[in-house]
Amino acid sequence: MRYSALGSAALLLCLGCARLSYPGRTAVAGDASALRALQPKFTTTLYRTQIDVVGKHLSGLLFFKKQPDESFRVVFTNEMGLNFFDFRFADHQFTVEHCIDQLNKKAVINQLHKDIGFVLMTDLDYAQGKVFVQDQQRFYTFASSKETTTYVTDAATREISRIENASARKEKVLVTLKGRTGGMPDSVFIDHKLFPFTIALKQIAR
Repeated sequence: MRYSALGSAALLLCLGCARLSYPGRTAVAGDASALRALQPKFTTTLYRTQIDVVGKHLSGLLFFKKQPDESFRVVFTNEMGLNFFDFRFADHQFTVEHCIDQLNKKAVINQLHKDIGFVLMTDLDYAQGKVFVQDQQRFYTFASSKETTTYVTDAATREISRIENASARKEKVLVTLKGRTGGMPDSVFIDHKLFPFTIALKQIAR
């Protein structure tokens, strides 16, 4: 039994040290510029929203609005109208217009910036992305020194169905997108793999 336990521990350690790999994905020529056509196109979109983070629960409405200068405002309020946060996203730019004290922490702000930015696709350098294919799906991968972010298109609809964010060894965030209404996903589920933090969005017809 002792040998078996030690063997299992060693196996887990080795798995933890292994780099993530996707052997079924085949690289294709060209950059990720084609992904630009799938960036959300909308004027205003409203989502019913549930956020659960480390035992805390927030619910309310998440409002997306495209501004005349092509930037996006993203505002999260509760049902009573209390403004949790108000962010502005532009091409490789991010501004906190307002945030309540309970959320106004660097780690939280940075993660919300990344999560919403994944969906809005405002921080991508399309010329630096690489394209892979597998089973008629396309994988648009953007790598930095610390992590990779991959946009996966559905084989049937050619729309983005999920977004994978990972370090060299571990999956960090998985974003699942379903449907499309008014240029935005009908539903979004953001699942953080390294700590208990989920964001669920369901679009409200207007």
